[in-house]
Parts: sequence; structure tokens; C-alpha cells
Amino acid sequence: MSEKTENQKKRYKRSPALSASIILVFLSIVLLITLAMFTSFDEVTNRLEAGKVDIVLEEHHWKPSNGSEIVPNTFVEKDPSIRNKEETVNTYVFLEVIVPYEDRAEIVIEKAYQDSSANAGQVAHTIVANEKVPLYKFVATGEQITKNSYKNYTKDGSLTGFYDDTYTSAQKVNEKRWYLLPGYPTDNAESRTFTYVYAYVQERNIPVDSNAIVQLEPLLAGRQTNIPLFNEIYLLNFREREEIKNNGTVTQTPFPEPARDYSIKINAYGIQANFLRENNETTTNPQAVWKMLNPDYNYTETTP
Repeated sequence: MSEKTENQKKRYKRSPALSASIILVFLSIVLLITLAMFTSFDEVTNRLEAGKVDIVLEEHHWKPSNGSEIVPNTFVEKDPSIRNKEETVNTYVFLEVIVPYEDRAEIVIEKAYQDSSANAGQVAHTIVANEKVPLYKFVATGEQITKNSYKNYTKDGSLTGFYDDTYTSAQKVNEKRWYLLPGYPTDNAESRTFTYVYAYVQERNIPVDSNAIVQLEPLLAGRQTNIPLFNEIYLLNFREREEIKNNGTVTQTPFPEPARDYSIKINAYGIQANFLRENNETTTNPQAVWKMLNPDYNYTETTP
């Protein structure tokens, strides 16, 4: 037998082992693929977003032109309310109103009605001494917020029954839903303004029971306070007054003062209605919640 034939035989004898090696490798690949088919991995990322308080101060009947040429004895539609935007948390809301006042006794304040005495047809007037009188009185008719005119009442045109006609800081609001916090109004002597703060509360009977417990009403997402704080404002009849000095000279007291701001300023505040205290507790007490928004506020907390 030739050497070539012997080598071929030897090569043929090795062939089964080689084939076995190839098969083993192939099976290993198949096994690995099989294992991969039964193996899985997944990942989940939870996107968490904090709830938010997002409120809007609205005045449905106010027009910018309303304040352009306001004169004494004028009633102007102005109805501040609050709307809680969509996708927000339940919110307790408050309205802060800053009103300029006059504290000079030489200013004459004429009443908004005619004298019905013997001098009929004459406008009654008085000089208010040592009093700080707000230039505007809130007119609260009790009317709900509507897109159309809310004047459905049958009262006299002057609306005298719907505002506080005293020469004090007292104001009338729609008390069924709005509550003047104790301690207000506060007096800023430098700017000569009164600051009033009102909480939106659970519906109350009219006339309001002074002994009833007052509780905040949460404003739900997408909802609006169902009644405005007030419906109109009335500008008292302040006017200039001539003064006669001891030496016989006459001077004029200017009103309004050219450099003074006579605007009404309204600010809306909101805070989440739930979990305001530890251990998942909350509170419906207006004073306690306003204290959270205004740490300088002094109050005595009562239940609840």
C-alpha cells in the first residue's frame, strides 16, 4: 500500500471525531440561542408629577373703561371671583382687597341720596371729622355670577340698600360664601389704605349667625367660586372744600391729589385643601389656613 493511501486512511479515520466536534459546536450554538429565547429583561420608569395649585382671579362684568372716568356717586360693575384651573388640586382660596381711604376732616362727603326733609331737592352733606373713610364701598347684591347682566333685583337705582353707608371702614360683601377674617381691615397709615381679607367658606344662612362655626369650602379643579365677593363698587362723593382762614384768605383743598394712586387692588391666594397638617390631617379653619399663607397674621384658633 502506498504512503498516499495510508495517509488517506488515517485522514478518514479522523473524520468522525472532526464531525463530532463540529456537531458539538453546532449544538452549543443552538443551546445558547434557546437560552436567549427564554430570557427577558424589562425596565419601567414611573414619571411622577407633583400636584399644583393654579388659580385665576376673574371679574366677569368689569371692563377697563369702567375705571377711566369714574365720578362721585357712581356705581360700577366689578365682581371679583376665583377660578381653580383644570388638573389642579382642591384649593382653599382667599381674596385680599386694598382700598384707599381719606382721613382729612376738611374733605366734604356728600351723601348719595336726596334730603327728604323740608329742604327737599337739596343734597344732604356732612363733614366727617376724625374718621378714616374708604373712598369706595363694596356693593353686594347677592347675585350669582352670570355672563349676562346680573341685575335682576327690583330696588332703587342708587343701590343704597346694598352697601354700608356709614363713614367707617365697614364694607358689605356676599356673606353667604365670603367671610371677613378677624383682625381685618388693617390700616396702612403711610399709603392711607385699608386691607380686607376674605375667605371662601361653606354656604351660610342669611342673615349670618354670628355663633355659627365658619368652615372653608374647597374649590375643586375646574370650578369657580359660585358667587363673587361683591357685585359693584360705589365711589363716595368726596369733593374739594374751600377753607376760610383766620386772616380771611380762602384756600382750596385739592381732591383727588394728583400724585396719589386711588386704585382698588385685589389679590387672590390659594393653598392645597388636603394634608395641611401632620399625620394626613387637614383643617377647615379660615384663620389657621390664612396663618399658613401669612405668618404675620395673629389669630386665635377655634374648632374645627
